[in-house]
Amino acid sequence: MTEFLGQLELNRVYHQDCIEGMKMLPDQSVDLIVTDPPYGINFYSNRRKKNKLKSAKGILNDGHDNTVFLSMVIQEMDRVLKPDSHVYWFTRWDRIYLQYPLLNQYFKMKNALVWMKNGHSMGDTKGSYASQYESILFGHKGRRYLNEYQGRKRHTDILQFDRVTPSKLLHSHEKPESLIKFLIAKSSIKGEIILDPFCGSGTTAATAKKLGRNFITFELDKDSAEIANKRLSNIQKEN
Repeated sequence: MTEFLGQLELNRVYHQDCIEGMKMLPDQSVDLIVTDPPYGINFYSNRRKKNKLKSAKGILNDGHDNTVFLSMVIQEMDRVLKPDSHVYWFTRWDRIYLQYPLLNQYFKMKNALVWMKNGHSMGDTKGSYASQYESILFGHKGRRYLNEYQGRKRHTDILQFDRVTPSKLLHSHEKPESLIKFLIAKSSIKGEIILDPFCGSGTTAATAKKLGRNFITFELDKDSAEIANKRLSNIQKEN
């Protein structure tokens, strides 16, 4: 049975701008937001000549002047998120000073979680330390208790999860399902609706589906949207 949220069908990846997509959702209609937005760093991979992933050559809306764009995204996120719900926002250490104030206008920010990876980036190999983590800004709209996960009620703000191995990457910024599973499980229950404004290769959507949550997500890049939809179709076939 097909279910709708406002004008949009649940459990689908929509190939469109996330601001325009979220405008089609009712006020206070989603239960959790987990998203990995363009950081605003003009990303390109140091290995882009060898990397076959399209995302290694650049990310849409990732220019250094994307703060206004992200502020519009966050405003819509606040409108569609229900009271007493959580937000997880991935970012990088040098973008926190710009993005934290945008989020803090609407949400009560509680932590800058650290995702510690099992490997590190290249970057300036002679002039800087090798980066081994990414930040996740965590906030409440209202207040909601965190769930127990794998027998534990309390977890630290250091989250250790292996990153996706290069041979299995579908997107240059792909997050591991194990990490997204942890966040979704801590902040939602079965049947609730997870929103991801920036779908990428569909990790949030795929994980939500496996955990018995509903989801709605948007992706502006056509190739990434197709990858995400194929990924979801494969889950359906496996089930």
